Amino acid sequence: MRLRAAGVLMAALTLTVARAQPDDTAGGTAMAPEVIVDIDFNDEVIARPEPMTEAQVVELVEELHAAGAQTLMVRMGFLGLLPYRTELSYPLTFDEADFRATYWGSAGEIDRLVERNLSWLERYRAVLAAYDPPEVFIRAGHERGMKVILWIDIYDDGYPGFHSKFLDEHPHCAWTARDGRTRFRGLFQYAWPEARAFRVQQARELLDLGADGIHLSTSAHSRHMPNVHEDDFYGFGAPIVEEYRRRCGVDLTTAEEFDRELWHEIKGEAVNRLYREIAAECHARGKELWLGLQLGDYVHLAADPYFGDNVVARYRNLWQPLVTEGTADALVVGDYESMTAGPAHPYWRAKRSIPEDADLYAFGAAQYGPLCREHAVPIYLFGEWLPGSHQALDTQLATKARHVLDHGYDGIDLHEALNFEGGRMVFLQRFAVRLRGLDPGPRPPE
Repeated sequence: MRLRAAGVLMAALTLTVARAQPDDTAGGTAMAPEVIVDIDFNDEVIARPEPMTEAQVVELVEELHAAGAQTLMVRMGFLGLLPYRTELSYPLTFDEADFRATYWGSAGEIDRLVERNLSWLERYRAVLAAYDPPEVFIRAGHERGMKVILWIDIYDDGYPGFHSKFLDEHPHCAWTARDGRTRFRGLFQYAWPEARAFRVQQARELLDLGADGIHLSTSAHSRHMPNVHEDDFYGFGAPIVEEYRRRCGVDLTTAEEFDRELWHEIKGEAVNRLYREIAAECHARGKELWLGLQLGDYVHLAADPYFGDNVVARYRNLWQPLVTEGTADALVVGDYESMTAGPAHPYWRAKRSIPEDADLYAFGAAQYGPLCREHAVPIYLFGEWLPGSHQALDTQLATKARHVLDHGYDGIDLHEALNFEGGRMVFLQRFAVRLRGLDPGPRPPE
């Protein structure tokens, strides 16, 4: 009965979504905010006991489309590996010895995770032998009139048991401490031209498959790993040190006092060079570049814990020229941050440019909205991590819809598709109805 009731509600909501077209008025056309659903294909593989088939990919895209998703954002990397057919990455392999030597869990947890990782990577290799995932997502999305953006994490390149082929071959291209030897595992430093060239090549390969654009996110699983506990411990790679010396005549590696604001700015300039180089690749093909940006004046790469105040690496968030010069075609703001946690959380307290009592949703809209509207660059809200129970999921989605509408965001990136699978697409449909300012009716039973 529950399945039947959910199916009836899905059908009713489908009609509601279909009828809720843009509101044509004398003053123009008011469009509802865009519904973007991101797909972490790695999680899709991990969650299934058998390799995900091409038919299942198409079925997932069809279900998301029917539930109201307009744009898909498909993740194309994890922990240093690239889950598509490419020579830029190692094959999808697991370094058990490294995992056992570097993972921080108990012996029992390590044994369990080794078994799990070996199993799902075997399934992943079977997937890549059968088809190339981004090609199928792009084709299935385009057949349904959906935009398909391929998602690159610019800092997610290392974890116990997993390696980046590029960083193994170019270890100096990781964020480096003052001693010139200690490195933040998996964290690319884009002041190095070869690091930018690698990422540009990855974007080029994905665009060659027919993607509508590239999304660059600051997500980094390596931030969960044990780390030193010292503010600004990393950020002393040779190109950063040389540029600071050129401007100030001071050696960052030995100076007791130096201009930290200028140092953070130089690091931010290096990231903007990456953005511009990938934008050139996208725009030459008529494709889009989307950027995931944190709130506030700085990008914080906090570690151990991920959401904490141990900001071992940071750089200035120099986003304004990316909008005014046309580098960015869209921004996803609050990128891999938790606004739900509230401004009193240690992660947010460490961001001193954000008031302690700030409404974070309002702050994000105020920080990015005016300039983006002036230059017709849409700003999307990052949808954060969604809860498991039906009631909690529906409640949080209702709250997110209200924040999008109240603060004038152009849409939202809902993370992630897996939350709506297994008979839960009705909650995505209810969310799409809410974004049109309509009431989706009573929540379906558990």
